[in-house]
Amino acid sequence: MSKIILSFATLAQGGAARVCANLSYPLCDTYDEVILVTWADVPQFYEYDHRAKWYNLTKEAGGASDIKRMRWFRQLVKREKPDLILSFLEPFNIRVLLCTLGLGVKTIVAERNDPHGVNKYWIMEQFEKLVYRLADRILVQTDTIKKFFDGALKERTHIIYNPVNLPKEMVGKALEVEKKKRIVSVARLMPQKNHDVLIKAFAIFSKNHPDYTLTIYGNGPQGEELKELAETLGVGDKVAIPGASKTIHEDILNAEMMCLVSQREGMSNAMIEAMCLGLPCICTKVSGAIDLIKDGENGLLVDIGDIDGLVERMNFIADNPEKANEIGQKASELYQILNKDKINKEWIDFLKSEYIDR
Repeated sequence: MSKIILSFATLAQGGAARVCANLSYPLCDTYDEVILVTWADVPQFYEYDHRAKWYNLTKEAGGASDIKRMRWFRQLVKREKPDLILSFLEPFNIRVLLCTLGLGVKTIVAERNDPHGVNKYWIMEQFEKLVYRLADRILVQTDTIKKFFDGALKERTHIIYNPVNLPKEMVGKALEVEKKKRIVSVARLMPQKNHDVLIKAFAIFSKNHPDYTLTIYGNGPQGEELKELAETLGVGDKVAIPGASKTIHEDILNAEMMCLVSQREGMSNAMIEAMCLGLPCICTKVSGAIDLIKDGENGLLVDIGDIDGLVERMNFIADNPEKANEIGQKASELYQILNKDKINKEWIDFLKSEYIDR
């Protein structure tokens, strides 16, 4: 009887949570038993395959204490004796590797963000790499991230792109609808996503394009702060922050462009989905974007924090509709390599080749 434990942060809104929720279905088709373990106690946003057992570790352990949660997780592993543990996100990967030390369970850790440029002390970065030596394999999303893992870790690191969670009939759909003078962004409302840079750029852009609006979809701690910034810059009536949406693909179809200006990423789900819809995307030069976007062909790239460069590219899309349409058309072709079925098959084939068939 084959068994896998899938460990990740939450089923709340977020790229890693979406990947794990989607992955639960092919895992349940492949393994006799699938156990989902989430570390934080927050409201559920994504659905998962209910053939899997789901444990909310904070509730099960009676609190958010790392010691309590790690002890409970270790007891779960000892009781269930899984063939494999698949863990997502660096903070939880570290906990999983440490609390299963000595149990002899094969473990894969998935790094979902770009470790380059993270504000860590050198000693913490070395500690992470040391603990990651306990993992059997490391999965990353891009070649950019893979380059972070050197030495003994290099040979253990494997790339699987993020899947596009988009029905086939939606591919290129943004090219077919009547456009409105809208700019959209989809990302959690947190400092890493640099929404303040986007709002500042939009305020400058609005001076020559006063009929455009900006809508930022997402939840997070910066919501009120960003609304106040828009008011201060005189564009409060043009900037909307409605929260996360479960119909996001339909919500952004009629926009003229998507802007994603993060400080760092693994591979943005919002970016690849918008591109496959056929939206021209302006993205900062972060992991995922620099791996998939050919500047000026299937998207536009801008330096991190470059407000003037962002305004220039927003102007370009707004003032060149034919070129914008061409960029959107090229962007939609990414679906051929990133569709969910193809990427899920890569995950399962990898797990089978490395662990199930041995």
